Amino acid sequence: MGNISLHTEASGARRFDAAEECARLEAELAERTAELSALQERFREFKLLYARVVGGRLAELAEVEGEVRAAEARLLGLEEEEAAEADGEEPHDFYAQGQATAGRASLKKLFWSVARLFHPDHAADEGEAGRRHTIMAEASRAYRDGDVDSLSTLLGDEQLQFYCASASRDEEAEDAGTRLLNLKEELRTAEFGLKRIRQDRLYHLMLSAEEEAAAGRDALAEMAERINRKIRKARNRLEHLS
Repeated sequence: MGNISLHTEASGARRFDAAEECARLEAELAERTAELSALQERFREFKLLYARVVGGRLAELAEVEGEVRAAEARLLGLEEEEAAEADGEEPHDFYAQGQATAGRASLKKLFWSVARLFHPDHAADEGEAGRRHTIMAEASRAYRDGDVDSLSTLLGDEQLQFYCASASRDEEAEDAGTRLLNLKEELRTAEFGLKRIRQDRLYHLMLSAEEEAAAGRDALAEMAERINRKIRKARNRLEHLS
């Protein structure tokens, strides 16, 4: 009887510990989810502002610079790529650099490399498929935005591969234990979302712009004016080459 009593008490203690841990994780998950939601909204607003103030000018600059390289290639008898190397100018801003140098073909190749590694069709069960869907959603976003860095990070992140292959849930476990596993998985997903945003180049630009705004300066307006000067310079150069 004594052994049975001790076993019952130990089982009760385990259930109590699991319930206590569930409560702690629920509080942490609520905090992380709110943090992710707020950061996503803040980042979305900044990207819209960036596209409005800077994005169109960057596209115009890239177009004019392409015309300049083509004109130089015609004059010098060079291929367009060789003319770009001979020009020797740095890309117009650090965020555009990754997009400008990669090209659509390289971007597509990166995306398919990520897909081969993380596609939900390779999942062993529904739990793993859900985790893989989370990663592929981010890969699709990066491909759509021309975000080479994020795709490269996804491809080389060994922790994500472990995250995908995590053990599936034990459906026969007791309620508190199952809830504990579910909470841990939801928490990992929220932290994954936060990590991806914080690794984005535009996120770091957003932080810099916010610091400048606190000092009374408009970083995006200044960036746009620098790009405008480069556009004028490129157009003048194109006019002389024509």
